[in-house]
Amino acid sequence: MSQICKNIVSKALIGIFLLSVSSSFCQNGLEGTLRLDNFLNKSCTTQYNKITSESVQRILKYDVFHIIQETKNIYGEKEKQVNEFIVIDNGQEVNRFEHIKTNTELPKLTSYIREDFVLNKDTAPHFQALLDYIYPIAKWKPDKREFFFKNGKWYFLRDAYFRSKQGFEVTVNPKGKITHICYKMKWDEADSK
Repeated sequence: MSQICKNIVSKALIGIFLLSVSSSFCQNGLEGTLRLDNFLNKSCTTQYNKITSESVQRILKYDVFHIIQETKNIYGEKEKQVNEFIVIDNGQEVNRFEHIKTNTELPKLTSYIREDFVLNKDTAPHFQALLDYIYPIAKWKPDKREFFFKNGKWYFLRDAYFRSKQGFEVTVNPKGKITHICYKMKWDEADSK
C-alpha cells in the first residue's frame, strides 16, 4: 500500500514540477503582454475603408473593404512598410478574394455576385470597375485593360506580354447571368477579338 501511495505522490510532484517549468517559459504575464501591445499600437496603424463604389454595390452581395496597415519606426528608421488588403465581409466572417497565381478558377468570387446582376454591354464597364477595386493592377504596369464579348464569354483583359493576353474570362448564360469566372494567364488567339 505504501508503494502505491509513493507512486501516486511522486507522479503528482512530477506533474506539478512540469507545469511550473512550462509556465516559466511563457510570456511574462499580463504586464508583458500590455507592454508588447503598447509597442505595436505606437508602431502600427490600421485603416478600414469601406469601398462604396456604385459598381461594387451593384454587383456584389456583400461589403468590400480596403485595409491599409502601416508599420513605422520599428528599428528607429524613418521608413515605413505598408501592407494593403482587399477583403469582403459576408456578415459572418471576413475573407480575402481568391489569390491569382496561374490559371485560377474563382468560385468564391462567382458566389459573391448578386443573383439579379446581368452582365451585358451596358454593365460590362461596371464589372471592369469592380475588378479594378478587388484585383487592382499594379501602378507601375502599363494600362492594357479592355473588355469584349465573344462566343458566350466576356473577357476582361488585365495584362499583355508580347502576343499573349491575360485576364478574367466570365461565362454567362443566355440571359447574362454569370455562371463561371476564372483568370487565364494566356488566352488563345481564337479567344481574342
